[in-house]
Amino acid sequence: MVKKRYSATISGPKAARGMLVNAPISTKWAVEVASAIRGMPLLKAEEYLKRVLRHEDWIPIRRYKRDVPHRKGVRGGVKSGRYMDKTVRYYLKLIENIKNNAQQKGLDLSKLRIVYVSASKGFRRWRIQPMIRRTIRKKSTHVEMVVSE
Repeated sequence: MVKKRYSATISGPKAARGMLVNAPISTKWAVEVASAIRGMPLLKAEEYLKRVLRHEDWIPIRRYKRDVPHRKGVRGGVKSGRYMDKTVRYYLKLIENIKNNAQQKGLDLSKLRIVYVSASKGFRRWRIQPMIRRTIRKKSTHVEMVVSE
């Protein structure tokens, strides 16, 4: 398996970063969540994702919007949205990881803002189901996030 490196070159004493490698989530929904939280303050993004997990709020679907139902209200000029529970849970794990990295560097959590978040295709695992003689492909996604003050 290939070692995944950061594609963002943002680093320094005022930045913290984290990565999920080969997370078993949909790349399409990971891209939509990334575009929803890009540019937000870190603590506000965490609260937003927790509201989505409780189904009080929704993630707007901008790119992969075919056959997606409309939700009550408008967010960012978009009416269609989803509650992506599995993807949101993995993003919350990533945010917790980044918060720990920022505390280790001595950064103030209330001043952190998400400056870079990206989701890309990961390794596709193949499995053969013996009796039926078919192959099953398992998807995975790489997610990386950088925050700075």
